[in-house]
Amino acid sequence: MSLETENLNVENLPKAPRNFRNSIEIENFYRFIHENDLRKEARIMLELIQSKVMSTVKKKRNSKDSKKKNLN
Repeated sequence: MSLETENLNVENLPKAPRNFRNSIEIENFYRFIHENDLRKEARIMLELIQSKVMSTVKKKRNSKDSKKKNLN
């Protein structure tokens, strides 16, 4: 499969599936981790991603809270 074909396939996928666990990409990711015995590395990677995402969510919440306080 060429890179252009892969890009077209990715573009046709929904941007944010409601149930990400049913996503084909997630299933393939879990299968890859299992087949290559990468559970420890995958856990470290996912924890790092989660911490980065949560830090941006907290920053957004804090900025919204500060704007509300300034309005009052």
